[in-house]
Amino acid sequence: MKKTLFAFALAAIALGGASCGKDSAKAGVSAEDQVFNDSVTMLMGRTQGAMLASNMDQLPADERAKFKKESFLRGFKAVLMADTGDVAYQYGLQIGLGFARQIQMMEKDSIFIDRDELYKYFSKAFLADTVNQTAMGMDMQTFERLMNQVQDRIRTRQMASQQKAEAERAAEANENEAKGAEFIAKAIKEDPSIKTTESGLAYKVVKQGTGAKPTDKDIIKVHYTGKLIDGTVFDSSVERGEPADFTVTQVVPGFGEGLRMMNKGSKYVLYIPASLAYGVNGPGSIPPGSTLIFDVEVLDVTPAK
Repeated sequence: MKKTLFAFALAAIALGGASCGKDSAKAGVSAEDQVFNDSVTMLMGRTQGAMLASNMDQLPADERAKFKKESFLRGFKAVLMADTGDVAYQYGLQIGLGFARQIQMMEKDSIFIDRDELYKYFSKAFLADTVNQTAMGMDMQTFERLMNQVQDRIRTRQMASQQKAEAERAAEANENEAKGAEFIAKAIKEDPSIKTTESGLAYKVVKQGTGAKPTDKDIIKVHYTGKLIDGTVFDSSVERGEPADFTVTQVVPGFGEGLRMMNKGSKYVLYIPASLAYGVNGPGSIPPGSTLIFDVEVLDVTPAK
């Protein structure tokens, strides 16, 4: 197979779209969306089949004789229907895989594919003895407009989904922040030794060490255990059996502020509100808006060189 057809095939994949037909309509799809998706299905099959058929004329005669359309369509259909061979069949598989990937991505955004209908239009256009270039050009213009609409729909749906997720995350963060503030207030009431700083960091001095307190550039060796207010441990150098080394600027603000008050040998409990921790962007197993509790021991402070 020459480079010409393969390059053209890749272009066809790039233009591949998606639609919904009678056999693949999903619950909740409106009649308007059904008509739109059927149009995409028809034009996707018709234009891409015609384009590939037209491009075959550019092949040398000996190569064209080896390229059996029926074999190509067997491979194309096998992949398109998500169920290998001669060269044409292998190329059919490649093109079908490209379509299938496009279809799968678009179905995630509620633009569904009737694969039987797509294959029907594609194979009819591809098997035609001649290709009407004018008709193909008109179909391509219509198809490109539809694909622009597809992209608009995807962007709209993705934006709506993102906004919904952000709103839910913000609501969860607000609830967790309130629970955290209540937790810290209760802890202070029950244990007067817990102090607070101007920033809102609460801390309890279990043991105060000796020596200089770390600057922003000093390397601090610590053992720590980080917990949520329900007692869930999310990180612990103690459990790993290996102290951690970092500077006060490499941790969340509340942790850094606490470290600045600690010298070698100090042991503190830090109660860090979400505003001084990860805010609404809790990483990993830390929910958004979480108040963090750290049991911290400073093992050593190495002055910056």
